[in-house]
Amino acid sequence: MKYLQLTVREPPASRNPMHEFLIESDDASLAQLWNWSTTPDEIDVVLFRVVGDREAYTAALDEAAFVVDYATARLDDESFYAYVEHATREEDAAFREPFLHRRVLTIPPIEFTDDGETRMDIIGRPADAQAVVDEFPAEFDVRVEQISTYEQGLDVSASLLTERQREAVAVAVDLGYYDVPRTATVADVAAELGCASSTASSHLQKAHAQFAHKIAGQPL
Repeated sequence: MKYLQLTVREPPASRNPMHEFLIESDDASLAQLWNWSTTPDEIDVVLFRVVGDREAYTAALDEAAFVVDYATARLDDESFYAYVEHATREEDAAFREPFLHRRVLTIPPIEFTDDGETRMDIIGRPADAQAVVDEFPAEFDVRVEQISTYEQGLDVSASLLTERQREAVAVAVDLGYYDVPRTATVADVAAELGCASSTASSHLQKAHAQFAHKIAGQPL
């Protein structure tokens, strides 16, 4: 099996309006897509974890004509779950087209960031994984951040973490993010990395997931 980390940047004309909200608004910075399905009558059912202001996000959902229904649930002071039902847009179907009828899986969460990027991890047969990359529409900017063989015995720090994730973990250690008691915040790590707090949080969260599954002896 082949493991790929992809970063995709859609042209603004086809970008989902709720992703556009992340880019244009200061009220939310990250949406993680954890689960999804599509009904026979072309309704997408999705579950997001959103980092941001819940009232501002639900106001944007109220204004989105393609949204059929939604519900939210608070997680903590910075994030909440959003269950959303919305009509399948032609643009969303086109985004999924390269994945159809191929022996590949996406590994949740798929991340939508406030800088306009969509980040995802996929696993599958090498030829099918490559076909996914090759068959995105030409107007999409697709970057392969990492390629590795998906095996339980991999050294996580050397193969499954991206260079930026390793850098984030190293900075977090140096600043005291992992000290007990903690002496640094995600914002401190972000400042040192020169990125948004949501981006630093994403790097650390993905690194933590890889380490946890490695320790548990279970592939992610």
